[in-house]
Amino acid sequence: MMLTDLKAILIYILAALVLVLGLSTLEYRRMFKATDFALTTQNGAIKARNEEAGRRIEQLTNQRDALQGQLDKRHAAQENSDAQAVTQIAADDRQQRSAPVRVRVLDCTRDAGPGGGGAAGSAAPGAEAGATDANSASGLLPKEGAGRLADALTEVEGMSAAYASCRADLFSVRGSAPPDSGPADYALPVGRLLPKP
Repeated sequence: MMLTDLKAILIYILAALVLVLGLSTLEYRRMFKATDFALTTQNGAIKARNEEAGRRIEQLTNQRDALQGQLDKRHAAQENSDAQAVTQIAADDRQQRSAPVRVRVLDCTRDAGPGGGGAAGSAAPGAEAGATDANSASGLLPKEGAGRLADALTEVEGMSAAYASCRADLFSVRGSAPPDSGPADYALPVGRLLPKP
């Protein structure tokens, strides 16, 4: 009888273990379904966000490409303007170096006061004061002096063109018009320092 009682106890224990195993399996299945649902929901949200991000990236890329195209056009126009300025400066330099430089030296002692300025209370000389000055002299500048003058003028023209280019680019980038004060063109008139006699 002991053997039958032992078998019955063993069967009860096995039945209890099967029942516990079955219940735990059901709990694990319920947890799996809940986790699977949460994962599916999260994957759907991630997919929607990825699609939205892709559309936004495409939109921003198109905007960037449009702005880059505008910058490229500005850059090309500025490069063309700079190249024209360099060509003009080189042509003016060749013209200055090929022609003799005529200068006129005025005797300014009558206009100078004790401090180097005009006399106090005296009227300023007229526009043609140099033309009526009997002590003025004119002649050709020596070749060395003319070369130094041409070098200085070329350097000034280069700086003036670079300044005008940077100024135009600055106002172009800002999207505003340059102020009306001052001359519109900062380039020096090369070869027109003195009127030809």
